[in-house]
Amino acid sequence: MNDNQLHARIFRTLDEWYADVDNQLDPQPDNPLWWGSYTSQKAALDAACARIASMQQAS
Repeated sequence: MNDNQLHARIFRTLDEWYADVDNQLDPQPDNPLWWGSYTSQKAALDAACARIASMQQAS
């Protein structure tokens, strides 16, 4: 089993919501494993959860 722990960060700037996924080895926001821009908090959260799920299945 892969012990890599992934973390999602959801944040807003003005009218855009951003999501990114990092791992415990490199948790810096300037170099995420994945990121996306969304129009709602729910869309950003759903996308981050889906990305984490797909990354966990791939490992």
